[in-house]
Amino acid sequence: MKETYYFSHDYNARSDIKIKKLIAKHGMVGYGVFWAIVEDLYNNANALPSDYESIAFDIRSESDLVKSVVNDFDLFVIDGNTFGSSSVERRLNERNAKSESARQNA
Repeated sequence: MKETYYFSHDYNARSDIKIKKLIAKHGMVGYGVFWAIVEDLYNNANALPSDYESIAFDIRSESDLVKSVVNDFDLFVIDGNTFGSSSVERRLNERNAKSESARQNA
């Protein structure tokens, strides 16, 4: 059985102005690419290399689209040759704090 993990997702994410701009330019395909990248960030400690071709291959998309989603809408934090998400970082920190608290209470 494959183990899966949950991450919180704002139910009104589409109403964020940055996401609206993303959808206006790339449609729902761009929105899907955004969420695929977010999922990958959760699986990779919130850091991915800026290798757009590899990401595009992995999610069956175009590298120009991936590059635009990462760079053009201020949705990700770029640090040299890697990028992450401040929102993912905050949520991972919250999850880790809750896990640590539960561990100490056990």
